[in-house]
Amino acid sequence: MRFKKSFGQNFLRDRNYVQKITDSLLVDGETVIEIGPGSGQVTRKLIDKAKKFYCIEKDVSLIPLLEERFSSSSVTIVNKDILHFDLTFLETRTVIFGNIPFNISNQLIRYLIKNRIYIKKVYILFQKEFAAKLAARCNTKNYGYLSCFLQYYAGVNILFDIPKQAFFPKPRVDTSFTEINFYQKPLYPEESEKHILKLIKAAFSQRRKKIINALECFYAKEILKKSFFNTGLDANCRPENLCLDDYCRLFEAIRGCLKEGSKQV
Repeated sequence: MRFKKSFGQNFLRDRNYVQKITDSLLVDGETVIEIGPGSGQVTRKLIDKAKKFYCIEKDVSLIPLLEERFSSSSVTIVNKDILHFDLTFLETRTVIFGNIPFNISNQLIRYLIKNRIYIKKVYILFQKEFAAKLAARCNTKNYGYLSCFLQYYAGVNILFDIPKQAFFPKPRVDTSFTEINFYQKPLYPEESEKHILKLIKAAFSQRRKKIINALECFYAKEILKKSFFNTGLDANCRPENLCLDDYCRLFEAIRGCLKEGSKQV
């Protein structure tokens, strides 16, 4: 089987890791979407467990092989880019699994978040460094806007790492097998999510500054000082020192101060 460099394809060939991944996937009785099944190394181990299985493969040259190997009423093979695959047809929340080209990682995260009401759980092989940012907690060097963006909607865990030698062609970096569990009920305010995430993005855009200085471009210094005082948060900390709960509290405090100020005018 030939790979296409333009598609960023790296096929997992190490049978031990294929089995390790298979053992980690909780798909019994689930509707499953596999992104980039390739030749179906993992697919063949999952289709009998799933209630319904969708193979989404962008490379048209692989479609005949997949159709030959997995001809079944419970398996649907689609020649499409996952980023343009419409999930609104789903009747139940799905489990998504995939070995993706690293260059679509950011776009895929946005796609998954946008379609989160249709998704129960995601298992993805990400570049190790990228996965570390997704799963990072506050007070760590990898923690940033990307961490907060995904963790606003989901729990993230790195299950295990896979060395580059396990793939063909061999990528330049190692991979992390990552689990994403989308919350069925939101942990954080849905009505304020855009504003809170905007606040977090502003803070991390100048992550080396004290957070109160990083936010000065958006809010008056007096509003910020009062908001930090009201929440008990340290105005002199760095953006990575605040967890998601802290940012939500800070936003509510800022909004309260702004409302209070408008009443006084």
